[in-house]
Amino acid sequence: MKSTIARISALTLIILCTTAYPQINPAETEIRTARQSSNEALKHHDIQSFAASLDTDFVMIRGNGVLVPSRQAYIDTFTQDFANPKAVTYERIPDKIDLSTAAPLAAEHGHWIGRSGRSGLTDASPNSTPAYSGTYLAMWRKTPTGWKLRSELFVVLTCGDEAACATYRKP
Repeated sequence: MKSTIARISALTLIILCTTAYPQINPAETEIRTARQSSNEALKHHDIQSFAASLDTDFVMIRGNGVLVPSRQAYIDTFTQDFANPKAVTYERIPDKIDLSTAAPLAAEHGHWIGRSGRSGLTDASPNSTPAYSGTYLAMWRKTPTGWKLRSELFVVLTCGDEAACATYRKP
């Protein structure tokens, strides 16, 4: 009797765990890991690791609507930021990832924060001032070398540091 109750309890626990916590697709895990690696690369000014997340034909639209037309232009933007100790630092936080059933693509929906007040040379303190923030949509493409960013669209929604925002508003 006790073993039957134990089996029923174990089976009930398995059913509850698999329905309450749906399985994450391995592709979603790979994309989230790639995003985290990209964020870490930005935090540590590692341009090589940051560039590794970008596909060859990458394009981006900044939060103020300005087009960054190429992978190299995006890399150059961050190279310049890394050289400026007062530059705003960025973090992209994925909220949802949708995998395409039609093509080797995925859509990452999330929010981003640009922070002022860099503490030291490698990152902004989590307690530093959010200069601005907003939402983003990223397109990921499955390549022979893994998931790569094909494009990103950022939209600025809030401003917490007027000086940083004034500079950011310039196209």
